[in-house]
Amino acid sequence: MLTYRFMGENHKIRRERKNEPQHSSDVLFSLLKKANTPLGEQFIRWRLWNQWQEVVGAEIAAHTRPVQFIRGQLYVWVKSAARMQDLTFLAKPIIEKINQFAGKKWVKSIRFTLDRKSVPSPEESEERLLKFLSKTTPNEDSDPSRGR
Repeated sequence: MLTYRFMGENHKIRRERKNEPQHSSDVLFSLLKKANTPLGEQFIRWRLWNQWQEVVGAEIAAHTRPVQFIRGQLYVWVKSAARMQDLTFLAKPIIEKINQFAGKKWVKSIRFTLDRKSVPSPEESEERLLKFLSKTTPNEDSDPSRGR
């Protein structure tokens, strides 16, 4: 605790220091999770897509997959029309679980769909990400000063 004298009055200022420096990934995670930016929104979406089973439970995740998120509305692919009918009654608890996971009121409504054209499997998603990263990162043989 430090004490400063300012205009005849004593002011005590408490300095708190953490003994351990934070890992950069923890700092980035906390910034992205709390930020109300497009990047923060995409980070929440990415986490939800990757942890879908943990968020909604194994039974629901076995028959569903998130497809798209637009302005508070989450589109979820469902395997069959019968399952879709069942899930309409569970929409509110699913929204609550997702919002709890996101740490804020992120999803306002869910729209269930049978259209699967844009639902990659987790393996496909990881493969696409690795392919994208391998194209965008320079390799040892490339000279950054030369244009491609």
